[in-house]
Amino acid sequence: MSGRWSLRRAVNRLHRDVLAPLNFERHGNSCTRADNGLLREMRFYTPRWGDPARKGIQVFLSVRIVGLPEPLVEFRRDALWTHLEPIRQLNEYPRPASEEPLPAELIDDVAGPGVAFLCHAADLHAFGQWAAEVHAQQGSWGAFRHVHPGGTAPLQAAAFAAAVAGDKALADRRAGAAVVEEGDPREVRDFRSELGRVVPE
Repeated sequence: MSGRWSLRRAVNRLHRDVLAPLNFERHGNSCTRADNGLLREMRFYTPRWGDPARKGIQVFLSVRIVGLPEPLVEFRRDALWTHLEPIRQLNEYPRPASEEPLPAELIDDVAGPGVAFLCHAADLHAFGQWAAEVHAQQGSWGAFRHVHPGGTAPLQAAAFAAAVAGDKALADRRAGAAVVEEGDPREVRDFRSELGRVVPE
């Protein structure tokens, strides 16, 4: 296209060298792995706006709970997600000329903090502990200053994780903490209704 690395070529290289050995499967511009009740995803894309010939690469990271029923509310808080490039205070990783190698920063960040984020929680129990830790640190974790969603969302995700794992007592404690802190009545209502579909009262 522009004499630069295409996004597809970059994703292929990163998957082959970094993510495939960790059992991530590639689906287009996303690499995913599902295990122990969690879906881990690293998605690569280019900014929506800007010169197509010069746009760089952005990386989205997400860990979500699987096994939940389809949500009946607009926003259910059952995942933790963030972007990779801000850890270096970048808006995007540069996409080099086709004859040059991929930036070492991109490879290092995918293999280092990117994989660390996706693989930190070994299972649902560990995900719940991690989510509570993110909440206690006001939305930061490790190299990431902004883990989303904010507010009580990590506590809600922790409650869902405990519920899916079959630990009703822990789910109730996590839910109680989220409800006490959450100031939006609609958020509380939606959370309670969705959690009740997993752990009936």
